[in-house]
Amino acid sequence: MSFISNLFNKGTGETIVSSIGNVIDDLTTTKSEKLQLELELKKAEWQHQHEMQSLKIKQESNILKDKDSARNRAAKVQTSPSATLLNKNISAYLAIITTVLSFALFFVILFYPDSLPQKGKDIIIYILGVLSAIITQVFSFYFGASLKQEGSNPLPPDTSTH
Repeated sequence: MSFISNLFNKGTGETIVSSIGNVIDDLTTTKSEKLQLELELKKAEWQHQHEMQSLKIKQESNILKDKDSARNRAAKVQTSPSATLLNKNISAYLAIITTVLSFALFFVILFYPDSLPQKGKDIIIYILGVLSAIITQVFSFYFGASLKQEGSNPLPPDTSTH
């Protein structure tokens, strides 16, 4: 702890932080050089923020494309004349089974907690957490919006210069 406090304490004379500031002051002697350095640092900071925003937009776009492709695949399977009944409904069957299992497990944990073995209770709670995450994805797939509306683009055009 004393090392960190020595970095910032002025009671010990010159600190490491003030020494670094003095080195920068020694390297840039004129006021115009200091302003130029400050301008370059601000420019680099803004460039970094712009790149991070661009990456965030690309990530959101990829997520939307992934959701759209999953829905398109499901629609193609549903409308395919060669698909069997199981192929057409397997995702719905799995969604129903997972939902029923999750709610049944919630019911047992809430209303009959004494019937659960003490040794396996942690595992059951873990499984319930996994099932809850799956239920969230199921509901998002079937009932969620993907931010994409007819004839509109929710994301601004890419303005980065590559």
